[in-house]
Amino acid sequence: MSTSTLVRHSQRNPFNEVREARRQRTLQLSAVISAIAGVTATALALVTIGLGS
Repeated sequence: MSTSTLVRHSQRNPFNEVREARRQRTLQLSAVISAIAGVTATALALVTIGLGS
């Protein structure tokens, strides 16, 4: 890795920070939606099993 690359990474770029914050929010929202979908699917499966017995 060259010295210029190291210097570039050590400097803070506000646009990169905004982009990273947006990416983190997107990942968090995706995780929440996945969790809700998983719980919903589990509940539906349990209800279906319960109704089948």
